[in-house]
Amino acid sequence: MKKTLVALAALAATGAFAQSSVTMYGSIDVAFGSKTHTAFDGSTASKTTGIMEGLNAGNRIGFRGTEDLGGGLRANFVIENGINITNGQLFSTRAAAAGQQIDGLVAQGSANMPNFAYSPSTNRQSYVALDSAMLGQVRLGYQYTNLYQLSTLSGYMNGSEQPGSDIAHLISNADFGGTRANGVTYMSPRFAGVQATFQHGAGTGRELVESTATNPALTDSANVRNGLMFNYNGVKSLDVSYAHTLFNSRNNLPTTTTDYAAKLHQLGASYTFPMAKVSGTFNKGTRDESVAGTSQKYQSQQIGIEGLFGALRPYLQIGSGTVYNTNAAGVETTSGDYKTQQFGVRYDLSKRTTAYFMMGTSKDDAAVNGTGMTAANYLAKREVTALGIYHAF
Repeated sequence: MKKTLVALAALAATGAFAQSSVTMYGSIDVAFGSKTHTAFDGSTASKTTGIMEGLNAGNRIGFRGTEDLGGGLRANFVIENGINITNGQLFSTRAAAAGQQIDGLVAQGSANMPNFAYSPSTNRQSYVALDSAMLGQVRLGYQYTNLYQLSTLSGYMNGSEQPGSDIAHLISNADFGGTRANGVTYMSPRFAGVQATFQHGAGTGRELVESTATNPALTDSANVRNGLMFNYNGVKSLDVSYAHTLFNSRNNLPTTTTDYAAKLHQLGASYTFPMAKVSGTFNKGTRDESVAGTSQKYQSQQIGIEGLFGALRPYLQIGSGTVYNTNAAGVETTSGDYKTQQFGVRYDLSKRTTAYFMMGTSKDDAAVNGTGMTAANYLAKREVTALGIYHAF
């Protein structure tokens, strides 16, 4: 009997009887607020007032789990779904941050400055992973890109993804593979305060799609995204990241009528003082269309400060961004000239519950001046004011 107990204990120690755990988590954020969009001619494009959601953080529900495989190796998974708690379609839509919440209307207009902001794209991230303290972690599936991690999730933007604090989104994220995408991610162990993250994949679809004689209706495409990010937090209170993304898109193979190559550089940093946190980001990207002979240049930057007075956390953030277009003749025009500001205050009622007030404005001077006017950037100003409560579980 004693030998049996010893054998069972030995098997358990090696992970043969390892247990798995699954956790449900999420966030609920509701506010009473007002959003106004102003067109380039000064008229009101749209305005909405009332109960709305996601003004401090996007609403979601998710499941994550881990299993000890033994030998220092673990299996993990995450399935996270965006939800729409102030709309009748709780799980089939989500409220995107940038636009108006108007019932019955999905996201329309530019990806940067949409008129409406209900989207059927509810999958926030879903992946399976293997990780080891010595070897790092490998993730496979639909996951946050380096672009999104640095611009929004790493703590370098102390506002919310609302007008006045979304300068990183003025760069066309889709041109660089998007904020979420299919692919493989490798995260190295942290050494001397440095962690490297490598990503390879496409956008939300496959890397290669080719039509065949039996299925000629397929749209031929090839999209390849490669990303590299370094994060350093080896010094107390200092956090710095750099990310580089390459995205190549070819459509209608082999004619490649709309193919382009894009690259993006991002830099973010924050420093926490005893009573304040200062943070900021810088983004610079290009997109070159080889067949059309046109190109675009993007640049944006923002800086913010958050006061740390116990439960009370007031903040202020300002930013600017510019988009340049160059036609086949080499003539460059300014299609976007953005100025943003957002200020507010958060009060932590507990570790999981925060009350907040915020105001923000995003203004496009190029639209105000009437230059580079297209359907994609006709909005001259977006404004938001909100008072709400955020709860994490």
